[in-house]
Amino acid sequence: MRRSQARRRTVIGASAAGVVGAVVLVGGLSAIGASADTRTVAYVCLPSAPATATASPDLTAALSGPASATPSEAVTLTWTNQQPSGADEIITAPTEIATTDRIVIVGDLVVSGPGSSAKKTIQATATGTPDQGIPSGSPVPLPTLTAVITPTATGTVGVKADAFTLKVGPADGTPETWYDCSLSTTAAANTSPASLSIKVSPRTTRTVYETVTAQVSQTPEGGAATGGGADAGPDGRVFILTGSALVLAAAGGGLMLRTRRRAVRH
Repeated sequence: MRRSQARRRTVIGASAAGVVGAVVLVGGLSAIGASADTRTVAYVCLPSAPATATASPDLTAALSGPASATPSEAVTLTWTNQQPSGADEIITAPTEIATTDRIVIVGDLVVSGPGSSAKKTIQATATGTPDQGIPSGSPVPLPTLTAVITPTATGTVGVKADAFTLKVGPADGTPETWYDCSLSTTAAANTSPASLSIKVSPRTTRTVYETVTAQVSQTPEGGAATGGGADAGPDGRVFILTGSALVLAAAGGGLMLRTRRRAVRH
């Protein structure tokens, strides 16, 4: 007798027709846009040996950074100082600067906020080498300074460019301080430093909904649909029933023949 086959079904995934899930994406990029302030600023640069002459140049100072940021996000600030084009009151080299020398600037950035009591001074640094030798008495090229701050609270961060120190020395040695430059307090104009503001806002989030359809697979009943008949043939119960019917028919026929014979004798 052929063993009957039971229906088997395997369901993969959720039992419902579909599952809707929510995925929260957190924005971690710096805010688009930049903030910059470029202005002429009067400085007083006091000399240190080998420099001997005080310089009072009006430098073109530029301070730049992102217009906005998020808490705990690193923010890069850039500070440049360009010497005046005239021959007066420039920062000059007291001795020749070779192409193997380093020009180093260490500057102060005054950072305030968020909050009225949050104020500190951080250092911006710059190191450069001249493309060609700079003769004594020529203007000293001032490399671009950079600094990184990391706001920890929301609000507005203010940054101001303040004093800086100019150093020069060989690449394999310690550079010597040539000038200590500070904002002029006696100049008739250009006494406001380069400054900028950075708005620190909470990190924004957005929710994206995704629909996931359940995957269902079903094992078909019976044999594979190959185009031929089944291998096992008819069910064995058909033969049992047919045989039983034939036995009963034969028994009934025998009883009828015996009854007729008895009737003929009498």
